[in-house]
Amino acid sequence: MKLTKLLIFCFLSVLFSVYGQAQDVSIKGKVIDENGLPIPGASILIKGTSKATSSDMDGNYQLKADSNGTLVFSFVGYAKVQEAIKGRASINVKMSPESQSLQEVVVIGYGTQKKGLITGAASNFKGEDLAALNTGSAMDALQGIAAGVNITKNNGAPGAGTRVTIRGLGTIDNSNPLYIVDGVSVGSIDYLNPSDIESIDVLKDAASAAIYGSRAANCVVLVTTVKGRKGRPAKISYDYYYGIQNTYKNLDPLNAQEYMYIMDEGMVNDGFAPNDWNAIVHSNGAWLDIAYPGAGKQLGDEVWANLQAGGLGTNWINEMTKKDAPIVNHSLNITGGSDDIVYSAGLSYFDQDGVLGGNLTDAGYKRLTARFNTQMVLKKNDSHSIITVGENFTYTNTQNRAVATGNIYYNDLHNALVQNPLQPAYWQTSIDRNISQFGFTPTLDGLATGQTNPLAVMFYRHNYNYGKGNNIIGNAFLEIEPVLNLKFKSVYGVDSWFGYGRSMDPTYHLGVLYRDNTNGASQNSYFGANTTWTNTLSYDKKFGEHKINGVIGTELIQNQVNNNVGGNRNNLKFGEDPKYAYLDNTAGAASINEIGNYGRDSAATGGGIQSFFARAQYDYNEKYLLAATMRADGSSNFAPENRWGYFPSVSAGWVISKEDFMTSTASVLNFAKLRASWGQNGNQAIPPFQYTSLITYAFPGYFFG
Repeated sequence: MKLTKLLIFCFLSVLFSVYGQAQDVSIKGKVIDENGLPIPGASILIKGTSKATSSDMDGNYQLKADSNGTLVFSFVGYAKVQEAIKGRASINVKMSPESQSLQEVVVIGYGTQKKGLITGAASNFKGEDLAALNTGSAMDALQGIAAGVNITKNNGAPGAGTRVTIRGLGTIDNSNPLYIVDGVSVGSIDYLNPSDIESIDVLKDAASAAIYGSRAANCVVLVTTVKGRKGRPAKISYDYYYGIQNTYKNLDPLNAQEYMYIMDEGMVNDGFAPNDWNAIVHSNGAWLDIAYPGAGKQLGDEVWANLQAGGLGTNWINEMTKKDAPIVNHSLNITGGSDDIVYSAGLSYFDQDGVLGGNLTDAGYKRLTARFNTQMVLKKNDSHSIITVGENFTYTNTQNRAVATGNIYYNDLHNALVQNPLQPAYWQTSIDRNISQFGFTPTLDGLATGQTNPLAVMFYRHNYNYGKGNNIIGNAFLEIEPVLNLKFKSVYGVDSWFGYGRSMDPTYHLGVLYRDNTNGASQNSYFGANTTWTNTLSYDKKFGEHKINGVIGTELIQNQVNNNVGGNRNNLKFGEDPKYAYLDNTAGAASINEIGNYGRDSAATGGGIQSFFARAQYDYNEKYLLAATMRADGSSNFAPENRWGYFPSVSAGWVISKEDFMTSTASVLNFAKLRASWGQNGNQAIPPFQYTSLITYAFPGYFFG
């Protein structure tokens, strides 16, 4: 009997012991970031199970777990934290940002991937780092910091844009990379203010860019604009900077004394007598005596007296250059979100005066940018969001007035370089200034030299042009996740542009080459759009140490025609006042001087591309990596029997630093990856209809060759 009682007692003791070990406890706590702010949406998982919860708006959470279990806290961009429960009913956790940049998620085209797991050649740049450089455009900020990316300005004028080559020239004629902003193909990203950019990813090799097929021969630049953060209160930021611009080193042309010496030396070397500079100086203004008797001699006397006193004459480069040209930028951004909606809005204004011609022609570039991005969860369950919709749109208004930067026949700097320094830039006496309301020498072409005042040419040629351009670029998307990790996404994007321009053509007489005896007005307008419709189905799953990711999709790109029409009329009714320089305020007969229907990119005139693509990725323990892509593109720029091209790629990677034999080197080498890749890219950016036989009309004349 005593033995039986003892056995029963032992049995009950074991039972209570087992029950005590398996007992669940209710755990409460709060998740905060490195600054002590709550982290809403953080995942709290019971290790070894699929049971999990997430923190609320205030970072609080609650769940039941085995008192001897372990909780795993995770949040995008933050290092995971593991906490043993040990019977505790309250566990507060402070999370820190992921210290290794290799854990950052980067854009790879129709998806994202951890930076350390990429098997192709790609570079990632954070928008906040680019904005801190205070440049006018994002590509200006990338100059010198993007390996393998060569960025040069098209010219020195504000708003002139950039020329980008990645790992050398990939194609002839047009070697620009493909720009993708939030999934929309655009001609450039110069319209974006750097403060509106969250990240830029550059795909630099054939394997990583092959997912874009026939448009990726010159590599791909992927831009993500600023997005809101889930569960974060509204954050308002304002950024302002002001600077001045001066030329670092100006050209140093000959002054008047040096010019006369060199020209005389040339005459003597040729066996002639030195120049009679007194006669030349007076002949430069001799034409003034026709309309203003004595004016030419008066001007010649003033110039010659100055030269005899050792005067250096006119430095046309300095006269054309604006000192301390200002550059200013204002940026206002608002971001925030709740559990079901995130938003981001930005408004920026950029104004840059031109250094060349800035004092005379109001040369400069102005850009107003408004951006609005939202994402909203329409339906969700305990594990994931089922239906999500959103949009990303940017509106840009630009105004650009620049001096001539073309060839020697249309280049204001060239005109200043070749002009002789003997000629004065402005009249020297008050009576002579009355000849020109602008103060410039209006017709000093120099009967002996055939040269014209380059300041006056620049003023009349560029100071009466007005116009503004507009762009609306963005997309709207629908994402459906019927089961966890299986996502269907449909994105419709548009790149549209519209604007107008007008100019006044005043009367002037600046010598043989630059004269206009009839005034008038010109006007033009334009609009057009390109559209992109992309549909993708992706699946992402992890099985123990194995992880797979796949995406298949279709894409339809339509390049709508650009409509451009313009006209001009002569004889202004209300005098030469720019305020009234419109076609209706002229008395002459109207004429159409420009009409056309063409694409924004002349190599994509009214055509389109239909595409199918797929990508598969696999990694084992983030150590052994494998990826493969295939894209098929059909472009209307080619003949029907040759429109389709196929662009495969394969790549593999081995993270050597994760091997056991590399453990001893961890203090010296914390990450090492060996990768290999192969891929094919294409180029469809050619003029359309080149495969057809064209009939053109040529004005009658004799053609050599």
